[in-house]
Amino acid sequence: MKSLSKRNGFRSARVRHYFLAVVLPIITSVVASRFDTFSRTPYALSLLAIAFIASLGGIAPSILAVAVAVVARFALLFVAGQPVPPWSSESIRIASILTAALIFSVSTRSRRIAQSGLEVAHYELRDRTDALVESLHSSKCASWTMEAGTNRGPVWFSGSYRIFGRPFSEIDRLDFFLECLYPEDRERVAELLIQMKTTKDPILFEYRATWPDGGLHWFEMRANHVPGTNALWRGLTMDITERKLTESALLRSEKLAAMGRLASTVAHEINNPLEAVTNLLFLAQSDKNLHPETQGYLLTAEKELARLGEITRLTLGFVRNTSLPQSVEIASIADEVLSIFRHRLDSKGVQIERAYQPDVTIQIAPHELRQILTNLISNASDAIEGPDSKIAIRIQQNGENIAQVIVEDNGSGIAPPALLHVFEPFFTTKMDIGTGIGLWVTHELVQSNGGRITAESGTLAEGVKTRFTIDFPASAVS
Repeated sequence: MKSLSKRNGFRSARVRHYFLAVVLPIITSVVASRFDTFSRTPYALSLLAIAFIASLGGIAPSILAVAVAVVARFALLFVAGQPVPPWSSESIRIASILTAALIFSVSTRSRRIAQSGLEVAHYELRDRTDALVESLHSSKCASWTMEAGTNRGPVWFSGSYRIFGRPFSEIDRLDFFLECLYPEDRERVAELLIQMKTTKDPILFEYRATWPDGGLHWFEMRANHVPGTNALWRGLTMDITERKLTESALLRSEKLAAMGRLASTVAHEINNPLEAVTNLLFLAQSDKNLHPETQGYLLTAEKELARLGEITRLTLGFVRNTSLPQSVEIASIADEVLSIFRHRLDSKGVQIERAYQPDVTIQIAPHELRQILTNLISNASDAIEGPDSKIAIRIQQNGENIAQVIVEDNGSGIAPPALLHVFEPFFTTKMDIGTGIGLWVTHELVQSNGGRITAESGTLAEGVKTRFTIDFPASAVS
């Protein structure tokens, strides 16, 4: 398309030259015929026009202009009824202006060639510039130059992609440029700028910057020193946020795969001891001399071992477990889970508040509901410390179709940045003891049973700092 545009431009220029070669000699001949001053030199004005045409279009348009000027002069003499001058004297004039036209054409030929070359170079430069701009935008890159050791920041190529989400004119000063960077990376970039004053080695560097909307973006900078200068650099900065997110997703996938392999090994190694302990519990329960309280402890231990077996199978893959959903009363499962944490919570002086609406049931595999409540109550237990600690479990029917479970505590709370990621795999704020999979597993279990879980943290009503709310599809009481 651009090459066609060039050809059309050259063609239209030639048409204009030939048009002038016809029109200007006629106009100058008419003007000369009306003034006696030009009677002795009838081709004087035409010669000026022919010289102008020769400088623009070259030999062919100038010869055409000479022919038009001659024809126009004789036509005007014929119309005015004036005698035609002798051919000998007229031929000398014609030969003179023809020679002058040729001289003008030859003398201006080099200028026209240079001008034509400049036009071609201009078109090619514009094509390359457009291609560069398109490439920069499609690859989210920005080209720049910078003189290291000055207070000016990078000078950005005007057609570059706005990798910082703002006009480059706002970050042309070094201090403004550094303000755009992520706080933890400003010192690293400042050290690199100092290094660029002395080194001439190519640079490959990654850093982060915040957009005006608060989003965090990753960038990769590649730069080379300009030979023959002290500290002039040319470089390219590209937005690699998508690549970083992809790498992070791949890393999480690898961790999940490793977790799956580890879970398979652990489940295999645990199953045999579990079976042995279960058999021993069965034998112990058959002893008729057992105290009733001891008998109750053994029954609880047997239930917990059964739940441990279900958890190991669940870890291998939620879709492969064989437990079928059934109508379960949430309150009974919640009490079972709280009984497991009874000694742990009593030792910390935690007050348990139960607010159960009766007969709130949902369709779910019992061990999955136990796992959900266990993860939430365990996290709440880790977050609270000191006197007046409280964990509240609220179970209620929200309308006809929603069964709602609320677990809240008055512990330390969750920081706002972390709150956005609490349901992501391997994200944890408990670096010493946390694995980062508890809330992710909870989220997956809730969603697989048609529910929805949300998290809130801050200064909530009645001194609550953290609240998890789960909405399940309610089922009829069986």
